[in-house]
Amino acid sequence: MSDRSNLAASVDGARLPDEEARDLWTRFSRYMDEHRGDAAGFARESGYVSVTPTFERGQALLVVRTTEAPPEKPAPRGNGAVEPGPPGGRRKPAPRGRRRR
Repeated sequence: MSDRSNLAASVDGARLPDEEARDLWTRFSRYMDEHRGDAAGFARESGYVSVTPTFERGQALLVVRTTEAPPEKPAPRGNGAVEPGPPGGRRKPAPRGRRRR
């Protein structure tokens, strides 16, 4: 048998110790038994912004947020430099290569 628990939890990205994670999962499971599908209700009642059950690396993981998640930044394009557009904001279509037969 493994020393690692099958239940894990994180709060704002920080993993909880096994005992705290099991306690949180127990409370979450009891709530969900009575309020099927209402993870948002459990979050509200517990003072969290969100609670999301997921599965990661062979463990059931309960992801808790106590603050709004920061907005995701768009991935940089190319080298990250921003190319200014032409005056008037219109761009020419990219040239097409010749078709091979």
